[in-house]
Amino acid sequence: MTSPLRSKTKKKKAIRRVSKSPQRRYSPERVRTSIQVDFQEFAYSDPVDSSRSLLPNVLFERHDQDTLSEQATKLFNSTVVFDETERAWLLENMCSTTISIKVDHLVFSINGNYALKENQQTVLFLHGFGAGRNWANWLKLAYPLSQQGRYSTIFVDLPGFGQSSGRSLDQASWKRYGPEILVAIVSSFHLHHSIYVVAQCGKYKKIIFYISSNCSLYTGGAATTVRTINRYPQWFRNRNLIFCNSVIGDFGEEKVGDFEITLTRFNIYIVVFWTPDEDHTKYCVAYKRWNRLRASSFRNLQLIDLDPKTQTKKLHYPLVSVAQMSRCPLKNKALVYKLSDEYIQQIIDILDRK
Repeated sequence: MTSPLRSKTKKKKAIRRVSKSPQRRYSPERVRTSIQVDFQEFAYSDPVDSSRSLLPNVLFERHDQDTLSEQATKLFNSTVVFDETERAWLLENMCSTTISIKVDHLVFSINGNYALKENQQTVLFLHGFGAGRNWANWLKLAYPLSQQGRYSTIFVDLPGFGQSSGRSLDQASWKRYGPEILVAIVSSFHLHHSIYVVAQCGKYKKIIFYISSNCSLYTGGAATTVRTINRYPQWFRNRNLIFCNSVIGDFGEEKVGDFEITLTRFNIYIVVFWTPDEDHTKYCVAYKRWNRLRASSFRNLQLIDLDPKTQTKKLHYPLVSVAQMSRCPLKNKALVYKLSDEYIQQIIDILDRK
């Protein structure tokens, strides 16, 4: 006799469906990297008062290489991208480094290259989202800024890009800790002044299907910086930031309007360059907000609409063959933006703005 407590209905066996897309085939070390580091230092939220603003859940350890990485050496020697003067400066002044970061129980390894001098202000360059995005994208600005005699530069691969740890092009896993990662990066250089930032957002249509159609997930350099401003604004006090096509749906505020209040309170000035295309329309959440601020004459933000037919930011030099430079289809190619002299001078003028 069948027990009345037992159901006669057979349970369907759960079937796990796995995508067969080539973009999903990650090597084990890309998906879950094992990093053994003896963390000794804490990141800090205020560079002016670092000893009293330590973040107990954010630790770092930076290891500079004795020589330039093979990647950097090969890229800097490219006669297609750099002239003789630029090549000599890059090879002599740039250093390669790896920054290990621990946030709560998660560990990240960040690949970077930098040229720092004492008594100079620091500009952090952050790439956008998409295949071919890595530390080298903004490299043509390193030498011109060095010639101003007042700017040092830092270039990094964000998690999931280039040689940094993390799942390929899947930023949802580190979006929550993006601000802490950014603060740990700059803390690792023991800076005691706020920083300038040149950052980009962006995405490729080919990979959108595998991530999401919700733009709040696009955490490229500009979007991550916006969230860091809301959480650790002291790092950007009295500084000018430059964003290119900053696509972001979640500003990381407790309530709408807090971001603008923070910009005003800490005297942070943002210039947003916007080049409309099929991925960055004027109907997205971020552009609407930037545009509203422009219409209201908000003094801490400037929105500049660029003509897609004449602007130069998206032009790039012929791809340079560099092993394991990026992820996905361009993993062995280095992409460097081809910036006009006019655009470079515009960047310098914005950074110099008082």
